[in-house]
Amino acid sequence: MTMSMSIDTAQTSTSSEHLYSVADVARLFELPESRVRYWSQTGFIMPSVRQSSRRFYSFRDLISIKVAKELLDAGLPLQRVRRSLDALRMQLPELDAPLARLRIRSDRERILVDEGQATYEAVSGQLLLDFDVDKLRTQVAEVLVLPFGRSEPLEPTPSSAYEEFARALACEQQWDGRDPHAPQLAEARAAYERAIELDGDFAAAWTNLGSLLAFQGEQARARDCFDEALRADPGQPEAQCNLAELALQDGEFDLAARGFRTVLRKDPEHLEAHYGLARSLLELGGKGQALAHLERFCAAVDRLPRIEQVPELMQRREHVEQVIDLLRRELG
Repeated sequence: MTMSMSIDTAQTSTSSEHLYSVADVARLFELPESRVRYWSQTGFIMPSVRQSSRRFYSFRDLISIKVAKELLDAGLPLQRVRRSLDALRMQLPELDAPLARLRIRSDRERILVDEGQATYEAVSGQLLLDFDVDKLRTQVAEVLVLPFGRSEPLEPTPSSAYEEFARALACEQQWDGRDPHAPQLAEARAAYERAIELDGDFAAAWTNLGSLLAFQGEQARARDCFDEALRADPGQPEAQCNLAELALQDGEFDLAARGFRTVLRKDPEHLEAHYGLARSLLELGGKGQALAHLERFCAAVDRLPRIEQVPELMQRREHVEQVIDLLRRELG
């Protein structure tokens, strides 16, 4: 998704509240910085405050991150967590009172937001969380306090790596999507490589560089990039899917199927994993199982917001429907 998943979509006043860097968020929630950056780069949870050329997280953003982390740790698929955050952001009231008045909890199959005498339901789904926002604020103050007497410089933030990553994305947007030797693609590749040199744990940069290398026929180097992405962020599904896709292209159908299944164990609604697993199963002769995964691919596409139902994806869905019809007739 391209929209921010922070609870407050409006720009937050920087004069009335503390702001938090990627390093702050990682330390507070015990997350790898690479994962916090990846969430921002993919639009899952983005920092909502801009100061000069940098972006920072507000306290409302921290609430989103805490909710997301607890739901993902509880085993919920990523797409459901996205919908939960979206609903929570939309349902939270516009308060004049401090956020400390809020309590976020689950009531069997609902996220509930208590504010004074009112209770707001955020979204359906079995969600496991219960916390006071005021306690989160206290935790932030305790965890993020800096020790006195530090003489060595603090760990630098990878802002220049971000700049190179953004430059690479901009080059890709100018690319026609066809010519593997286009200058825009060469510039994007160089920018991703610079980003990785500056931050070796930049999982999204490793994955995107690997995708470019695979498109240019450098499969061995692409595999290395996807392996590095998973080293930096073991939970990243894109790198795992890309490795499985390379195995599928090389005719290693069992290996490909195992890779796609690995993704689906973590995110049962991952549409690309269903699509890839169905193709692997068709090669292995598992037509019945392939049919089930193709149907789940179509269902996942239909659940996407309109903005994500791009023409290429919808054309692929139309082709899949034709394959489904053929399989249904063949299987009776």
